[in-house]
Amino acid sequence: MRAYKKPCLGALLIVLNSTVLFGQDFWTAPFEKWNSKQVSIMINESPWARNQTLSTPLVGRDAGLKGEREIFNKFTVRFFSARPVREAYVRMMQLLNKYDDMTPQQRVEFDSRFKRALNLDVNSQVIVALEFASNDQDANREMRQFLANARTDSIKQDAYLISQGLGRVPLREYFPPSSDGTGAKFVFPREVNGKPVIAQGDKDIRFEFEIPLVDRSAGGQSNRQKLLVSFKVDKMVYKGELSY
Repeated sequence: MRAYKKPCLGALLIVLNSTVLFGQDFWTAPFEKWNSKQVSIMINESPWARNQTLSTPLVGRDAGLKGEREIFNKFTVRFFSARPVREAYVRMMQLLNKYDDMTPQQRVEFDSRFKRALNLDVNSQVIVALEFASNDQDANREMRQFLANARTDSIKQDAYLISQGLGRVPLREYFPPSSDGTGAKFVFPREVNGKPVIAQGDKDIRFEFEIPLVDRSAGGQSNRQKLLVSFKVDKMVYKGELSY
């Protein structure tokens, strides 16, 4: 079977003017028509993908030439259960593997390989994906180890969806990052006591995760920080329907 190139999200990170970001709802077009910039927007800074950066100043012997340097820890949170996010991942794989230049038979083989991602059953679950990047290699290594070693029981008191109608929604299951390049996965119920976690008319939905970060300014001690990322529900509409 043909081996397909795996995604490298860093290669698709594009610095874009925020005024252009949502001015063009490119996702109204079929995802097979999205270009690399549009894919990057969808999985990095869209109604379904948001970022939060936690910074730590460095002083003393670890400081830069100006007497102070900052470590930037960037978290990207995505609603992986949202159809457009999964379509963006498939389109990214298409672009990496030159799908548009494939023969009809090659396209059939490719589509068969990736249809599971597109048709993922999310009727009873909300899947939130988390990725981490830092300008500090030690922080990258430590966070990779933390996410790889974490288990549902060890973080269930630290990770929540915060619903406008239901309050804190507890974690159902956690999956460490895998080789597919889509990040760690936090699985939440789509309904609680028959009520949806996200409903039309809600103002926002938030992902909360308390994480350990090494504080370089405190002699390398571990320091827990709260990640809190908010999504505007009225923007999470895809092809006329609320998608999450």
